[in-house]
Amino acid sequence: MQHEKMHLCEAIAEQFEGFEQKLSIIQVYKAMKKGHFPKRNQRYIGFATDSSRWDHFTSRDDDIFICTPCKCGTTWTQAICALLIFKDPEHKKQPAMISPWIDAHLMPVEAMNAMLDAQNHRRFLKTHTPFDGINYYPGSTYILVYRDPRDVYFSLRNHIENMNIDVQSEWLTDDVSESFRNWVLAPNVVGASELFTLSEMVHHYRSFLRFKHLPNIHFFHFSDFKRNLVAQMKRMADILNIEVESELIERLAASADFDSMRNNASQYVPASGMQVWKSEKQFFNRGDTYKHSDLTLQDIGLYNKLIAQLIDKDNIEWLESGYT
Repeated sequence: MQHEKMHLCEAIAEQFEGFEQKLSIIQVYKAMKKGHFPKRNQRYIGFATDSSRWDHFTSRDDDIFICTPCKCGTTWTQAICALLIFKDPEHKKQPAMISPWIDAHLMPVEAMNAMLDAQNHRRFLKTHTPFDGINYYPGSTYILVYRDPRDVYFSLRNHIENMNIDVQSEWLTDDVSESFRNWVLAPNVVGASELFTLSEMVHHYRSFLRFKHLPNIHFFHFSDFKRNLVAQMKRMADILNIEVESELIERLAASADFDSMRNNASQYVPASGMQVWKSEKQFFNRGDTYKHSDLTLQDIGLYNKLIAQLIDKDNIEWLESGYT
């Protein structure tokens, strides 16, 4: 049996010959022992999380997938990837225009694929769908970004209130405290719901967490971007096998700074110039809002109780704080 497993590992490892990011036979064997490879076995049917669109997607060996729950730093990470790939702090490319949202019905899937096929640079794409609803490619890199759930709630409020489109949300009301309780208590209906609530965020996190042993799965945190963006960009560059000199990484990080992106909102905001947003600058929400909010002790107590039912203490600490 052991001999057969090693033969299978060797066969899998052959796929990675010539790849910039190889998986060794030992790594593949460890992955098999710890739970096999991820499989797309859940159908998600939302406007923004339609897993069937992955049926029509053809990957490249060095694709980068930015995998986040909503309002956890997706746009920020797209900007960082663009800066690292093009190595130009003054590039004028709009990340949202060249880094499509795979599973959202924002453009026909045929048009999205044609755009991606025409790209000569390293591709980077975004998704909000949990891991059980997307494809896994051993040669690609998965960049996961999470954020303190309480800040996600306030960023979602800001996001919805800043839209010119009338977005209906089952949990959102004018009362901040009431909405927060609704957001915390909303159940996770796997595959069907698209409310981006606490339980859905934790479900997204857990779907990737069980495969953290895989060498192409990498966790980042919004708070770590804020604390030391240069260090996090260096880490991401190393993961992506992109060589960037220290002097250049400093300049790239300056362009990816939150204030810089806000000041250049038309370059970075999704759907810029399409009258989607009341204020494109307001799209960028720095975080830590909950610490200055009107949430009551009862609200926070309810949150602490509910999240403790979803994940363990160590993972709660990381979700709320990152690698402190």
